[in-house]
Formats: sequence, C-alpha cells, structure tokens
Amino acid sequence: MHKSTKKNDGMRSRGGLWILIVAAIVLECTACIQYFFSRNGIREEAVRRAESELSRAELEINVITSQIEVAVRTMAMLAERDLQHPDSMFSITRFMVQNTPNMVGAAIAMRENYYPVAGKWFEAYSCEAVTGDKSLIESRQIGSEYHNYFEMEWYNNGMQYDSCWWCEPYFDNAGARAMLVSCSFPIRDKFGTIVGVALADISLEHLQKLSKYLQVYPDSYYSITSGNGTNLTSPPDTIAGRKYHIFNEFIDATGWSMSIIIPDDVIFGNLRRIGQIVTLLMFLGLIMLGLILYRSSANIKNLIAVNRQNSLIERDLTIAKKIQLAMLPKAFPPFQGCKDLNIHGIIIPAKEVGGDLYDFYIRGRKLLFCIGDVSGKGIPASLVMAVTRSLFRSVSAHEDSPAKIITQMNDSMSETNEQNMFVTLFLGILDMDTGHLEYCNAGHNAPVIIRNGQPTMLPCVPNLPLGILSGFAFTSQTGDIDSGDTMFLYTDGLTEAEDAKKTQFGEERLFTTIETWGQDITAEQQTKIVKDAIDKFVGNAEQSDDLTMLAIRFIKHGQGDDTEQEHMVRHSIVMRNDIQQIPTLAQWIDGLGLPQVLEMTINLALEEAVSNVMLYAYPKDKSGQVLIEAERCEKSIVFIISDNGIPFDPTKQEEPDITLPAEERAIGGLGIHLVRQIMDEIKYERKDNKNILTLIKKL
Repeated sequence: MHKSTKKNDGMRSRGGLWILIVAAIVLECTACIQYFFSRNGIREEAVRRAESELSRAELEINVITSQIEVAVRTMAMLAERDLQHPDSMFSITRFMVQNTPNMVGAAIAMRENYYPVAGKWFEAYSCEAVTGDKSLIESRQIGSEYHNYFEMEWYNNGMQYDSCWWCEPYFDNAGARAMLVSCSFPIRDKFGTIVGVALADISLEHLQKLSKYLQVYPDSYYSITSGNGTNLTSPPDTIAGRKYHIFNEFIDATGWSMSIIIPDDVIFGNLRRIGQIVTLLMFLGLIMLGLILYRSSANIKNLIAVNRQNSLIERDLTIAKKIQLAMLPKAFPPFQGCKDLNIHGIIIPAKEVGGDLYDFYIRGRKLLFCIGDVSGKGIPASLVMAVTRSLFRSVSAHEDSPAKIITQMNDSMSETNEQNMFVTLFLGILDMDTGHLEYCNAGHNAPVIIRNGQPTMLPCVPNLPLGILSGFAFTSQTGDIDSGDTMFLYTDGLTEAEDAKKTQFGEERLFTTIETWGQDITAEQQTKIVKDAIDKFVGNAEQSDDLTMLAIRFIKHGQGDDTEQEHMVRHSIVMRNDIQQIPTLAQWIDGLGLPQVLEMTINLALEEAVSNVMLYAYPKDKSGQVLIEAERCEKSIVFIISDNGIPFDPTKQEEPDITLPAEERAIGGLGIHLVRQIMDEIKYERKDNKNILTLIKKL
C-alpha cells in the first residue's frame, strides 16, 4: 500500500507513468489469475456443498421411509393376527398413525368381498384430523364404488409384490384429501394367501420441508421426483437460455431422485461483481490502485476463510436402522451337539400379544440369556418387547459384560421413550466350561436357583428398569452354577397370578411347587409342573398379566477340546488405493460364510478401516495396493490389512465426542470409533516398511 502511494505521487512524471503501466499490467495479470483460481475454488465448493446437502436430505428421507416401512410391516403383521375381526383393523390403523412420526394416514384394504358383512369393499382408514385447536385421529371405512381401491397402483402392487412398495404420487380424495405418496405391504392369511394390503401415507407437503437442506443458495432450485419422473415437490421455475449446474442423488429405498439446480450466475455472481469492481478501479488510475489492491487482498482472505469453514463439513454416515420383529425361541434344544444344557421357556400373554420376553443363544462356550417384562400389555408392550429383544441380540453380539450390555440397551431405549414405557430385565452370561455366571438385574424378579432339590433366590441388586433414566450406572454380579443345578427365571405374572378371590400365587407357593420336582426331570417338565400348579390355583379367574417362565438346567460342565487344533481357513483380496473399489469388499466378505447376524457389521467395520488406509497411508495421486487377509477358525475370525504406504496408525486417533451435535464435532475419528465398537480387538504395527492393522472378531 505504501509503494502504491509513492507511485500515485509520481503520476505526472514519465518514469511514474511507465511504473503505473507496468503495475497495471501486473495487476491485470494478477487479477486474471485470481479470477481463474477463485472460479475453480467456488465451483468445487458449490459441488461439495450441493453433494453434502443432497446426502443429508437423502439420509432424512431414508430415515423417514425406513420408519414407514417398519410401521407398514408391523401393521400387516398385526392385521394377520386378527383377520377374523374386521373392527380391529380400525384400531390397528389408528394406533399406527398415532405412534408413527411423519405418517399422515394408514389403511388396511382387503380383497373383494373378504368380509361379506362389509360388502365388496373394505378399507379401514385412519388419519389425523384437525378440529379447532385439537388434533384427533379419525377412523372410517372409505372403500366404495366412488373410491375403488382395486384400481389403484398401491393396492395392485401390494397384492403382487411380497415386499414394501412405494407408489407414484396421487391425490387421495377419500382419505387424507391431500397429495400423497404411499408404501404398501401384503397381508396374508394363515395359509399364506395374500388377502389384503397394509398402507402407510406420507404427505407431499412434508417433503417440501426438505428445502432447508436443498435450498443451498437463495436463488437455487430443488426437485424431488419419483421413479417415473413425477414431481414430488414444486417443479423448478427455470428460465430458458440461463446456464445451470445440476446435481443429482438417487434414493435406493424408494427409487426417487433428488436434484439441486443452481444458476451459473448465482454461483459466480459475487466473483463476477468483484471482477467488475476491480476492472473499474484499475481504469480510475493510480490514485485508486492502493484501494484496488486492498479490496482484492480482502476478498482473497474472505474467500480463503469461506473455503476453510466449508471444508469442515464432515461426510454424513448413512446408517439405516431396520427393526425386525422376530419370533422368540421355540425349538428346544435350540442348538445341535450341546449336551451341557437343557432349556425350556414358555410365554402366556394376558392378551393376544404381550410384553414379556425371553431369549438365549450360545456364543463360543458361553450361554447368553435374558428375561424381561414390559410395562403394560397388548400391542404397545409387544412393540417395545420386539425392540428390547433386537437390542439384546445386537449389543450382546460384541459385548461380554452384562452391565455394559444393559447400559447400552437402557441408553438407547431412554432416548426414544416418548411413551414413558419401561422394561424390567434380567440378563446373564453362563460359562459352560466353568459354570461361572455373570449377571445384571434391571428391576426384574430375582431368579430361583434349585440345588439338590432346594430352591433359593439368587442375590440381586435391583437397579432401575430400562428406559427410565439414561446414563444410569448398572451393577454386575457373579456366581457359580454347579452340575445338576437349575436356574428358574420368571416374570411377575407368575407370582402375582390371582384366583377368583384376588389372592396371589406368591413366592411361597412357587417354592413349594419347585420342591416337588424330581432330580432328573427335564427343563420342559419343570416349567410344566409350575404351569399346572398356577392353572389349578387360578381356576376360572381371568388372567391379569403376561406370564413367562424360563428354566435353564446345567447338566454338566463342558470340556473344550484342547488336543485338537482348530481348523483354520484363510482368504485374501488385493485392492488398489481407490475408494471406488470399496463395494467389492461386500462380495468378498459374503464368500467367507459368516453368520448373517455378523456379516453386515463386519462389512461396515472393514469398509471404514480400508477407507482410512486408502485416504491416509497413500499421499494424494500416489498409487498403491492394500492387502486384506482373513483367517477364520471356529471361535474367531482375524482380518489383517497391510499396505506399503507412509506410516499411519489409526488406533492413535482420539475417541470422538459423539454426544456433541454433528456441526460441533471435529472432523474425522468416527470411522475408527465404529471399528472399535464392532471388533473385539484392534492393533497396529509397523513392520518391514508396512502398515499392518489387525482386527479380531469373536464368533
């Protein structure tokens, strides 16, 4: 700036004029170079910004559609259980609308003349209706000759395809009376014949709210279209002859596509105005040269600051969570070749569906089991029961501490417990080689240990039930089960079973009944004796609560075969350091023959680990290879990831604070955090100029 002022003072001299001309030429060249690089930088930033916002919008749509698909499957399941009662269909649709976010309407449409008393059409429909200041759920039968759903796309596709189907947008003139897009799923009778369709509606007005993600510039346009090209939002108001940049994203779950349309002059408008100002100031002479340089410098600094801020936007992790209702164990014994245990369980719900649960499975030489009781009865409790069992399976698959398993289950359920329901749960892990038992009780009835024919209560710290208080510190306890011992678990529906005089069965009668067991009876016989005693006590009195029993009879300690070496199977794959090759990992992992419950999570962990190697071990534009080896035996699988890149230890990355919002967290760190959560062991070493990352997962 000081030199420019001196040049202005020498404008009248010939030497000053030449200096001014040279300075103007240099400035013009500088301005051209600056414009070129600034234009490229703004273009790249626009691309990153549009792709980031499209990913965020896709994530929200996937979350919404996943919720709707789970809800419509649940609705179909509930309808199948109560097909003989058409009036129940209204209760089911009303409940789903009331308890499913983003769902504006739900319907159960049966095939022609399915309910003769209802006539040719029967479509039980529920939707939210606003009356004054109150919002109510309105239920009615809308099928008729004026609303012939047999001709509608959602009904025909629902009757044809055995999966969730998203139809084209349409105006519903009989139900919600709005533009809708619907998800349908078939309803089958007990013979497996499709007899109707369950339907869930999303209003197109809701999709307009996604503009907060897709309106990346004030004058940009956005569009969401169906698989057939029908607009789900307002069509973009483009102008012929105007240049646009178009960014697209395809949504696999529904077949929809999203587009962001940004006019060229909007992206580069500021840059062009700056160029015009700079050019004008140059022609004003040397008097304005300092100001031009100052403004150009300031603009460059602003552009750099904007680029740095926008580069902090981290890529979103798209994890779609799918809740699958699964049947409780019914096969006894549930596993082949295990002679150490004899197990039997029984659930007697107070209504057609209940809130009690039990589950068990063997991992390695350990039996993982649980029994629980959801507050309340009926459909709400059954939905919470399904979520609880799903959490037990997913969390316990990679965790060996009962307290940690219950803590994670409690935190997950507390965060989404809008209905203030809770679950009492007892969870245990039994080592079948030693008889050592580690357990944690979350407000449930203490199990009974039967040793030498004598029943005693297992000492239990009660703790809080699940879903009440997030962050509660649960306590684990330990004990030992001897050969011949039986662990009898039950819900309070057993001890609180009432006869006609409202007298409860109680723990004393339970102990007396258990003392009648013989020494060598099976677990099934044990539960049958208790059930017969309760039936005799209750008589004709109505059952007031769900009743569940689980008997685990420890026959003998299993002995691991240490003399026979495990059969080891090895697999390997070599990949270039190209992120585009990551999808081939899924095919390779599929060929390892892993249990289905582990295949998806292991694939996710390997994708994150290999992506880290490709991004950080090899500098930009440098080619290299990544070797992935798998060594599988009966009890574990080991993955070894090696490369010849620069030294890079991903295990030294600090754990991210996942409690912070995404916009406040530092970029990176989530990938290795996810790998740690999935794998049982992770270690790194630098050997022979190679990075070697070892991941171990117990089976």
